[in-house]
Amino acid sequence: MEFLNWLQNTDQGITLFVLSFANAIFLPVGPEVVFIPILVVSHSKLIPYAIYCIIGSVLGLMVTFFISYYFSQTLVEKYISAEKIKSGVAVFSKYGPWALIIAATFPVFPFRTLVVISGCLKQRPLSVFSLLVIGKTLRFFGYGLLIAKLGESIIKYIR
Repeated sequence: MEFLNWLQNTDQGITLFVLSFANAIFLPVGPEVVFIPILVVSHSKLIPYAIYCIIGSVLGLMVTFFISYYFSQTLVEKYISAEKIKSGVAVFSKYGPWALIIAATFPVFPFRTLVVISGCLKQRPLSVFSLLVIGKTLRFFGYGLLIAKLGESIIKYIR
């Protein structure tokens, strides 16, 4: 209960930005661990906090993209398994760069891997940036709208 009061009465924008940025590069925990509880207790914070998450995530993913764009061979050999590369190339072969929207919206495939592969394939940075913005916007505003709609029914299970 104290956690929910703390979330409701403090500004968590920078926390969400940092979590989103770090998650896009290396952190396995996403900003949803803070974002969703905030929205459950206060729907009015949806727009600014979703924007913090989108900006942090997209900027972090662009750092990942540019690292893979310029250091692709070293990065791929050291940090990505052959299975993930095969899987990512198969996704790109089937959907092209639009796979980034799918991966950024629905975290069913490791989106960082697709971003790294798009950098290795030397895709246009503006295209990658645009697709990531679309995907992350769909993701965070989708979560927000879902929580705003179901928030009251969820609160009784949290308490």
